[in-house]
Amino acid sequence: MTAATLAYRDPATLPRLGASLLSVPLLLDTNVILNALTGRGPTALKTLLANLPQSFVSAPVVAELSWSRGRLDPAHPNTAKVVGLLEQVLRQVDPTKILNPNAAQWHTAGERAGAVVRAIAGKIQAFKQPAERHEMLHDALTSLVASDAGVCVVTQDRDFDLFAQLDPNLHVLFYG
Repeated sequence: MTAATLAYRDPATLPRLGASLLSVPLLLDTNVILNALTGRGPTALKTLLANLPQSFVSAPVVAELSWSRGRLDPAHPNTAKVVGLLEQVLRQVDPTKILNPNAAQWHTAGERAGAVVRAIAGKIQAFKQPAERHEMLHDALTSLVASDAGVCVVTQDRDFDLFAQLDPNLHVLFYG
């Protein structure tokens, strides 16, 4: 698969989160954790969150969860509660199950994120904001560390469909 032929596939044809989810090593994307905390998505997300110490996360997922601490207004009445929940979640992550990208993976992630953006820019998203580019790079890094570790990503983010098309070793379960 080349970047020139990348396109989102019909969501009905993509592998879905189901009953067999606990039989393979899983890497939880940020949206799994946030949706489980807020009660959005299927009930399986709460099960995944309850079993977080057995799951993998990528360093970019840790960064995305930690980002809220700096972003949220400390004077807002709900900030302490939200930050407390996120810190509680981060304490449950087994440090040996945080997958950190190496220099080669950073290089490849930059190329793949750029290829995905080139394939879909202007069709689905504009990618004009730096945060959009950073999010795509984080997803590319997460896809690479998961693929190299042989773990399956659980996400609702359809961009992982595009990364899976670029990497036949990447396994993804979608929900939502």
